[in-house]
This record gives sequence, structure tokens and C-alpha cells, in this order.
Amino acid sequence: MFRFLSVAIVVTLLMPLSAEARQYFRYKDDDGQIVINSSIPPEFVRRGYEIVDDKGIVLRVVEPQLSEEEINRRAEESSRAEAERARDAELMRLYRNPTDVDRAMRTWLSRLDMEIRLKNNRISILRAEFNDLQAEAANLERAGQEVSSDLLSDMANLDDQVGILRGEIAEIEQRQRAAEERFQAERERMKVIFERQQGRPWIEPENTQ
Repeated sequence: MFRFLSVAIVVTLLMPLSAEARQYFRYKDDDGQIVINSSIPPEFVRRGYEIVDDKGIVLRVVEPQLSEEEINRRAEESSRAEAERARDAELMRLYRNPTDVDRAMRTWLSRLDMEIRLKNNRISILRAEFNDLQAEAANLERAGQEVSSDLLSDMANLDDQVGILRGEIAEIEQRQRAAEERFQAERERMKVIFERQQGRPWIEPENTQ
């Protein structure tokens, strides 16, 4: 009886080892054919494989090893996704919906329009001063008198100021175009965010003024 129990205990202890030993590698060879074997050649390890039991049940899946190019690509994708999440969070902090973007755009563009109007007003004043000096110079020439260098210098200075202001206006107009493009992009993104959060399409209001 004791001998029988001893044999039974040994068999019981050996069963997990025996079950564990009956594991196989399932992988694809160079021809794309599925191979099941008790070992796997090293050159196939990086392609990924499955560990199965003798009944073909998958015990574990080993994913393919990524190449350096794939690792870099996934890192870039992850970085882009993280940047997009951060940008979405910032947009949601600034706006509730696309209409809020429209209001912000109108306010910002209006400020830039005001800057342009102020500079154009300044140009008008400078041009009026220039015309006065030009008329003075013309009167001197008609009277046969020499136009002083100071008068010519003042005219040149006024002309330079006008040129500078026109350049500044061109820069503001460029900022306007860039701002409008940025706001439009933010508006489109807010539509996506709104629809994702609300679970329904964004409907344009009849009047966004």
C-alpha cells in the first residue's frame, strides 16, 4: 500500500512537468507556411510566434520584433498623438464650440484692422506735411530761390516714415491672413471635438454674428 502511494505521488509531481514539456512553437517559415515545432530557429524569432500546447491551444503570443525604422515611426506617431491631445486640451480650455472660435477670430481681426487704420491715419498726416513742404519748395523754385537742404531733408524724412508705416501695414496684413488660417483650423478641430464629446454632428447656427 505504501509503495502504491509513493508511485502515485511521483506520478502526480511529474504531471505538470510533463504538461509543460508538451509546448510547441508555431511560426511561419520563409514561404509563409505555418510550422509547428518543439524549437524555433533564431532567424524566425524576430518575426513573432505563438506557443501552443499539443492540442493547438495558444498559450502565449510573442509579438514580432520591431525594426529601428518601425520603432522610430511608432515613436513619431506617439509624439504626434500626444501633441494633438495637448492641443485639444488647450482648445477646450479656450472654446466651448466652433462659434466661440468665430467670435475670437472676429475680435482679433478687428484689433488688427484698428492697427491698420491708425497707421493709415498717420500716413495721411505725414503725406499732408510732405505736400506742404513740397509746395513750399515749388514756390521757392518759381521765385528763383534755392531750396534749402534742410527742407529737402525734411521731405525725405517724411517719405521714409511713410515707407516704414506701409511696411508695417503689410506685416499686419500678413498677420491677419495667418491668424485667419489658424482660427479656421482651430474651428475645424473644435467641430471634431464637439462631435466627439456630444455624440452628434455640429450644426452651423443660422447667424454667427
